Amino acid sequence: MPSSWKAALAQWRGVYFIHDRARNAGYVGSASGAENILGRWQDYARSGHGGNRELRDSKPDDLVFSILERTSPDLAASEVVALEASWKARLHTRTTGLNAN
Repeated sequence: MPSSWKAALAQWRGVYFIHDRARNAGYVGSASGAENILGRWQDYARSGHGGNRELRDSKPDDLVFSILERTSPDLAASEVVALEASWKARLHTRTTGLNAN
């Protein structure tokens, strides 16, 4: 990944979508912790599932990552989580996707 992308992703908090092409299902997550989106996506790269139960059966090569909504670096984590919940509802990832929560 280009260093300019890493720098930008480390600054941005936000909501992202992971599409499992093999299962044709999606997962919505959010990032507001250390290194923001970059840090969260590095968790997925290290573990293959980022600690998410429904992604444990997915193969890393089948996953496609997209940013749904980018927020300011200082937006409260609780507000980022609220945006995540809104996207889960809009994309129905709790009922037809890979979000267990």
